[in-house]
Amino acid sequence: AAQGVARPDLMAGARVAYELTNVYAVRMAGVFMFSLATLCLRTKTLPRALVFATYALASVLLLGITQTLWASLLFPLWVLTLSLYLLLYGLDLQPGRAAD
Repeated sequence: AAQGVARPDLMAGARVAYELTNVYAVRMAGVFMFSLATLCLRTKTLPRALVFATYALASVLLLGITQTLWASLLFPLWVLTLSLYLLLYGLDLQPGRAAD
């Protein structure tokens, strides 16, 4: 086969890989964010503002745009934000005493 000629079977495989990573992985990240936000809201271990911001970002990942690669960056940015919060303020292990 000549180089530079696209094979249909390889193109189909590339399309499937793209869909799996950029649609389903992003949606799984949104489900994870919803689960963690609900857990933190019920135990009051994180501030309500951070929990509701997590709900908003998770909604964008689940229901929003998936055709752009920028949506894929929401989950890592959320992880960075949560990590910085935990590093700066710590995690209050006594339920019901999170800073609001």
